[in-house]
Amino acid sequence: MGMLLENRIALITGAARGIGKSIAKDFAQEGAQVVVLDILESEGKQTVSEIQAEGGRAYFINCDVTDSLCLKSATLEVEKNMGKIDILVLNAGISIKQPLDDIDEATWHQVLDVNLNGAFFTLKAFIDHIRSSKYGKIIFISSGSAYTGTGGGLNYVASKAGLNAMVLNLAKELGPLGINVNAIAPRVIHTEMLENLYPDEESKNKIRNLIPIRKIGQPEDVAYLASFLASDKSEYIHGQVILLDGGRTFQ
Repeated sequence: MGMLLENRIALITGAARGIGKSIAKDFAQEGAQVVVLDILESEGKQTVSEIQAEGGRAYFINCDVTDSLCLKSATLEVEKNMGKIDILVLNAGISIKQPLDDIDEATWHQVLDVNLNGAFFTLKAFIDHIRSSKYGKIIFISSGSAYTGTGGGLNYVASKAGLNAMVLNLAKELGPLGINVNAIAPRVIHTEMLENLYPDEESKNKIRNLIPIRKIGQPEDVAYLASFLASDKSEYIHGQVILLDGGRTFQ
C-alpha cells in the first residue's frame, strides 16, 4: 500500500514544536516533502533533523508569519527549492490567557497578529502555489475554545473564531477550483501551551475529568487527522471545522 501523501509537498507554519512538529513528522512519514516554517530557528532545524534521521524529506525556513515581506521571501525560497507546495497547514499560534481587565492593547494585537493575521498573510503568500497545484489542500488549526469561549483567553478565542469564519468563506471561494479547505479544532492537547495553562497534576486532573474519555490528547492525535485531511481520501470533506476533543465540547 502507498503512503497517504506520497510525492506531495506540504508547508506547515509553527512546525518547530508541539502540534506543528507532530504534523510535520507524520506528513513526512506518509511520504510528503515537508517545509517547516517557524520563527524558532534552532527548534525548527531540530525538527528537520529528526525527520531526516527517520528517512523523511524536510526543509526549514526561518520566518515570522506576522511579517508579510518575510513570507514573500519564503515563497521565493520554496519555488527555488521545491517548485511549489500542494498542502498548506496554518498552525502557528500563541495563547496569553488573561481576564478582560488585564488584556491591554498590545497583548490583544499580539495574539490576533500571530493567530489570525499570520494565517491570512501566509495564505496570501502561498495561495498561488495552491491554485497552480492540481491537488490543493488547506488546513487551519483552530480550537474548540472558539465554540465554548473558554481555554485561552478572549483574544485567543476571538482569533480562533476568526479562523473558523475564514474556512467557511474560503470553502465557497476555493472549492470550485478543486481546493479543499478545512480546519481541525483541538482541545486539551498535551503541548507546551497546555503546560502553561495547566502546570500541575491537580489542574491537569481537573481538566481530564471534564473529558468523557478521561484522556488528554496528544499532538499525534491532531497529526493523524491532518494527514487524512491532506490526503486524497478526504476529497469530499470540505468547509468543515472538525472538533478533536475526546467528546468534551458538546456533551
